[in-house]
Amino acid sequence: MNYYYLTQEKKPLGPLPLEELCRMAESGSISPFVLVAKEGDAAWRTLKVVAMEQGIELSAGDTAGACPTCEHPIILLPDGTLPLSCSHCGRAFRPVEGRENNLWYNFTLALRQYAKFSGRATRQEYWSYVLFSVLLSFVPLFAIIMVAALIAGIASAQGEESVAAMVIIGMAYIVNYGLSLFFLLPSYAVWVRRLHDVGWSGKWVLGFILSIVVALMCFLGGAVAGGASDEGVSAVTIILWSVAGCLYISAIVVAIITCVLTFFDSQRGPNKYGPSRKYPLG
Repeated sequence: MNYYYLTQEKKPLGPLPLEELCRMAESGSISPFVLVAKEGDAAWRTLKVVAMEQGIELSAGDTAGACPTCEHPIILLPDGTLPLSCSHCGRAFRPVEGRENNLWYNFTLALRQYAKFSGRATRQEYWSYVLFSVLLSFVPLFAIIMVAALIAGIASAQGEESVAAMVIIGMAYIVNYGLSLFFLLPSYAVWVRRLHDVGWSGKWVLGFILSIVVALMCFLGGAVAGGASDEGVSAVTIILWSVAGCLYISAIVVAIITCVLTFFDSQRGPNKYGPSRKYPLG
């Protein structure tokens, strides 16, 4: 059986027979912990683990070199095997018990890369994050409002006003806004990485954000200018609101285009934004 292996430049080489890779490891040409993948398989594992499965013993140290994505040292587990993912950037090294296809695993993988705008994110990682961030933001809000409505209904049946219900609803909105803010930055980060994964620049997301911010400033500026004018709607207000409208339209167009792109499959093999987690060999 032939295998590819990843160089320090993150390029796959091969395929070579397993015995040849083991001889290279024993001679010091490559590390026993170099990542290898069987020809026709997208799962990357260490050479040492693959060799052990074939009854070949290789000597090994306490580390497995550097992560191909962030070049952070890979610390081995106590049993000498490779960890599931990089502790620094979150790149997955090996699939275990189907975790690679687990929605919650992909959500936490995106969340661990909280403000990481470099690299790539698979389609499943992106949509897993969208799903759980929306659920975790709004499900608690609806649940708390239902409890508050129940308390208010009981108080109303007794002919009383429920201050507690109003307080609970207020706290529910505070919690909702807090969770929304917490999920905001990683949502932009995983959005950028998803565009990278299909070969598009993350500057599209920056353009979307700037369009919204500048449009809001123009709208507020126009409102202030109109309020200060004694002649109704001033020319300045019309210009600023026209600019705001154009920016909002452009933001909507960018949002639609990039949303469609998030449904695209990953580009095969490495691109200028990094290696592919789904198709590392192309």
